[in-house]
Amino acid sequence: MNISLSRPSYDWQAVLGLVIGIYCLINLALPRVPISATITTYVLQPILWGLLAWAILAVFPKYRPAGKLMLKTTIIRLALLIGFFQVLLYVIGGLFSAFGKSPYSFTPLGIFTNVIFVGSMLIGMELSRAWLINHLGKHHTFLALAFVGSLFTLLSIPLTQMTGLRLNIESITFLNSSLLPSLAENLLATLLALLAGPLAAIGYRGMLQGFWWFCPILPDLPWAFKGLIGTAVPIVGMVVVNRFHSAKAARGKPRRRAKEASFPVGWIITSVISVVIIWFGVGLFPFHPTTVISGSMRPTMDVGDVVIIAKVPADQVKQGDIIQFRKEKVSMMHRVVEIEETEAGKFFITKGDANDQPDIDPVIPENVVGKLVFTIRKIGWAAIAVEQFLAR
Repeated sequence: MNISLSRPSYDWQAVLGLVIGIYCLINLALPRVPISATITTYVLQPILWGLLAWAILAVFPKYRPAGKLMLKTTIIRLALLIGFFQVLLYVIGGLFSAFGKSPYSFTPLGIFTNVIFVGSMLIGMELSRAWLINHLGKHHTFLALAFVGSLFTLLSIPLTQMTGLRLNIESITFLNSSLLPSLAENLLATLLALLAGPLAAIGYRGMLQGFWWFCPILPDLPWAFKGLIGTAVPIVGMVVVNRFHSAKAARGKPRRRAKEASFPVGWIITSVISVVIIWFGVGLFPFHPTTVISGSMRPTMDVGDVVIIAKVPADQVKQGDIIQFRKEKVSMMHRVVEIEETEAGKFFITKGDANDQPDIDPVIPENVVGKLVFTIRKIGWAAIAVEQFLAR
């Protein structure tokens, strides 16, 4: 009896070791093998993931997902619906930005090899994910979700991308467009695997992988929007799945047990909101806030007002618009009073509403940041006070 009870601890260490070992082989050992990259990618990697899937199914002990058995089919359907909704948002985003040709091959051989590559990795990862979370999550569900979700996030990202992170714009772009969405996706997949087994996680992630790998035309989204969709949808999906399962599982149970059935997702929602606020504040969206610090535009806007600036091409700026523009590394906001067309190009003549004369220097299109779309009165005084205090 004692041997039986102690066995799972060794089993989960073995599964964890196999998963990490495959990742190290793919990222460290196989690149050093003197064979072609095609064989390494499309033959050896699928064999490794296939062996892992076989081991999970044939060697290690069976388990039951932590969720209610009668809810398994419904959760799988929810997983597919969330995946479809996320893909739909990507497509809608493409309608407002652009579409481009997929980088993957669409010859019969190319499709076949990609199916083997993506399918083996997806099945191997999700079978091992479901096994780990259902063995580790019995007593410490939240910690197990965080650990397994983070582990498979790292497994899904090439080692060279992780080791190449620096404090630069490329790393920030990678963090927001790849790492955070991957973390959110893997947290949702881990929750699905806990409640309904590997089929739910395969359904959700398979929908996304199928779209990115096998759709010939893909949306060319700005990285901020791609990151926002890829982060927000899985988190909202976690809330939906969690609420659904908790509500169904709590029927007929005492109130205290109903609360225990719920997974803590409030901190995740708060994190997503914080990321969105940061993106908004630093201008990663097509609009951003800025605080008015001078009275040159009175009475239209005054010191302490916060204005929302929309990023627009210079050719969409019209006479009468209030624009934000750069002048000697300083941002200014004045009204366009005249647009001049010359052989050298277009120029904007600007003037502060409170000024008697137009600005001396015209604004060239390259220096236009955007135009004002909304004003919020006086809420920027706190930011001005803090800035003045720090400047002392």
